[in-house]
Amino acid sequence: MLTANGGNPSSNGVAFFLQALSMNYKKILSEKIKTRKAVVGIIGIGYVGGALAQGAATAGFRVFGFTRSTTRANHVNKQKIHNYTATTDITLLSKCSIICICVPTPIHENKSPDLEPLQDALSKTAEYLKPGSLVIIESTVAPGTTRNIALPMLQTSGLKKEEEEFFLSFSPERVDPGNKKYTICNTPKVVAGLSNTSSDLACKFFQSFVEKVVPVSSIEAAEMSKILENTFRLVNISFINELVPYAKSLGVDIHEVINVAATKPYGFLPHYPGPGVGGHCIPVDPYYLLSDARKRGISLTIVEDAGRVNEEQPKKVVTKALEILKKTNGHKATYKVLLLGLTYKKDIGDQRESASLKIWKLLEEKNVNVSYHDPYVPSWNDHVSVELTDKTLSENDVIIITTDHENIDYAKLTSHQKPILDTRNVLRKNGFPFVYGI
Repeated sequence: MLTANGGNPSSNGVAFFLQALSMNYKKILSEKIKTRKAVVGIIGIGYVGGALAQGAATAGFRVFGFTRSTTRANHVNKQKIHNYTATTDITLLSKCSIICICVPTPIHENKSPDLEPLQDALSKTAEYLKPGSLVIIESTVAPGTTRNIALPMLQTSGLKKEEEEFFLSFSPERVDPGNKKYTICNTPKVVAGLSNTSSDLACKFFQSFVEKVVPVSSIEAAEMSKILENTFRLVNISFINELVPYAKSLGVDIHEVINVAATKPYGFLPHYPGPGVGGHCIPVDPYYLLSDARKRGISLTIVEDAGRVNEEQPKKVVTKALEILKKTNGHKATYKVLLLGLTYKKDIGDQRESASLKIWKLLEEKNVNVSYHDPYVPSWNDHVSVELTDKTLSENDVIIITTDHENIDYAKLTSHQKPILDTRNVLRKNGFPFVYGI
């Protein structure tokens, strides 16, 4: 028997039931978000997940931050942040109706994407996923990853229908470690869902503690937006680093040129030279773009060239340092070099993909004895940060400023008039004859 519109009554009944169930799940979760009764789970509580956890907790949500590290969990819990508990007990995911995945997405030695941390987090999420839950991926991935990798993995939970049985969204992280002006709350949040329902729910969640939420038409557009942001920065920083020797050949200060160009109120965004970009995003994300583009038979030569320029930058620093050593100290069996700063940017303790560490390794390969001073990194491997004493400064042949921390005593540094290679333009503007640029 067919109904008047040609449909099978039993199949119509099932469809109606699923639609009603879906609407009910949406209504329930929407109300939980509104009343702050939704329990939020954050998988990965580093810079990104930690900021998100605190934002959600401040908004009134009960938050569990999941980590493999007991030390990290204890460190968070000692701070006694209201509504926020860090834990190594992954079974507590079963209590969460909103699960945010904020794990790293690094690259292998050959620059290919390493999705193992994300896949591990998705596998654990699938194990404890309950009907009507919202999963939000914040980890940076190539366009198509949420739809083609995350969705099938979450469906192993037994919940097959996104929008009807669970909800899946992507919202790229935009956390800038050490930035006191832009935080999780006042940085616009890009949000997309596999379905309109998923997008709406994720938007409602973030609107509870983020000033501006930017809905995007598709998951792929949101995924690509993050890749674009950081590839744009890599390309422009590499471009400036490549211009440095040209400016030097003209007798021109590249920093002055950049600052003059930046007076134009439109169409120009200043980027500055340095020893090479670091951190988890800028030197990593472009390779997710390149990998996916190659699979599609598309060549992105500008991005490839930018990556090569950035990889060469630490080598240029070391070459310059060796030139200075030979010029100022003559030929010695072993030189001593002091690195100022191990972190990838100033005033934080993050050493991920730091150019300083690459410079250190290259110097040691040249039989140079390396030590370091960094107020944010008390120890690294088997080394400890040395104090900037008169003895320390006098016994080193060259000092390389690799990170421009603001709490370094630069006056004391220059008082010894030791050769200084300033990769961050901290001292060169003062005209000291013993301070060199890259």
